[in-house]
Amino acid sequence: MADNTPSKPFSRLLRERLTAVERRDWELWILSLVIVGVLTAGLFFVLLPSVFYGVEDIKIQAQLSPQLLLGLIVLILLVISYLVSKQIQIRSLRIRSISEAWDFELSHVRMLVDPLTQVFNRESLQDVLGKEIKRVQRRQSLLIFLYIDIDNFKMVNSKYGHLSGDLVLAEVGSLLKQSVRGSDYVVRMGGDEFLLALVDTNLAGADIVKARITKGLDEWNQNSPLPGLQLSLSSGIQEFEPSKSFDEVLAEADAKMYAEKRANI
Repeated sequence: MADNTPSKPFSRLLRERLTAVERRDWELWILSLVIVGVLTAGLFFVLLPSVFYGVEDIKIQAQLSPQLLLGLIVLILLVISYLVSKQIQIRSLRIRSISEAWDFELSHVRMLVDPLTQVFNRESLQDVLGKEIKRVQRRQSLLIFLYIDIDNFKMVNSKYGHLSGDLVLAEVGSLLKQSVRGSDYVVRMGGDEFLLALVDTNLAGADIVKARITKGLDEWNQNSPLPGLQLSLSSGIQEFEPSKSFDEVLAEADAKMYAEKRANI
């Protein structure tokens, strides 16, 4: 599975924007330093006689018309106003670029999440698992998949209605999220099928997760909001093998899940 996330082009654009903002910021600082340097050089040349020729008293005589004096004051104020306004503009550009990046990432995350179950959707597989699969292939680390299906889910919709079916899907999604670690992934593959991706976990660890799911499901059935409904799940556990493609590993996990489902009938 290739790592081709849609956020990369925007990330590159954001870096270019921030680089341009930083360049303008540096240009402004250089201009400020040039102005300070000019003023410092002028002061230095005024003090030069005292420093190098031992002149104790420095007398400066200048005849400035009120108009020229006013013009100099206005010029200094304009320069200061220009520098301040440019600094404010650069700060605004920086904040806007970061804000746009944040809004983009939030919208991108929303696109990857199933609104009903609040877990990742099938379209997110490339984004959320691409890097993990490449990491497994590169470092020979472990990645375990649990393919899970709700047994007799069509009966839930037909007997209790589609709203109750949506409730069951949301409850199962919540149960699965509570049964895994924060580093693991829960994906709704579509309909009543879910995929758990357990990172840096072996088959024994996957059995522990499966036991948590079973315990949580038993507790849910004891307090079922739908009278007479007892939920059960079928699952297939498959370790990711770097020599196989993601689709091949997923098909093996799916086959094991259906084998368990047939055994429970």
